[in-house]
Amino acid sequence: MKERGHNKKAANIRLLAGTFFALVMIMAFSVAESALCGQPDDIEAESVLQAARNYLDAEVRRDYPAVYACFSPSSSYAQINTYKQYLADARSSQETVVKYRIVGITYIKNNKNRLTYADVEKIAEVEVDVTFLNISTQHKSEVNIGFIFLKEGGKWYKS
Repeated sequence: MKERGHNKKAANIRLLAGTFFALVMIMAFSVAESALCGQPDDIEAESVLQAARNYLDAEVRRDYPAVYACFSPSSSYAQINTYKQYLADARSSQETVVKYRIVGITYIKNNKNRLTYADVEKIAEVEVDVTFLNISTQHKSEVNIGFIFLKEGGKWYKS
């Protein structure tokens, strides 16, 4: 009888040790994979977030040259509007950005439509809670917006 109990106890210890070993191996491979594969994504994400902050900070400051410089060269707005036209639009607007909070990056993906947008390498969307101030009424409103950013020539721009 003692032998049976001893074998059962030894089997339980082996089972527990095997389970523990399997968990350690799974964790080791998971950490190694994220350590090797996560860095480029982290760098890319930080670049997108920095582009978003540059754009939104310029909007809050009402720094019109800096805002226009954030626009993607291939964006339809930048292609049909000169800086002078943009400046006239911006100065005549009754709404201005007074505050923002970046919620996060919705996606970053490669441009699969290189025939139409040849210069665009990647596309990203950044979700932002933006507080607008109506200049004439002084009424503030918060809106959740998904801003699109384009990577061209290695640099991220607002679309």
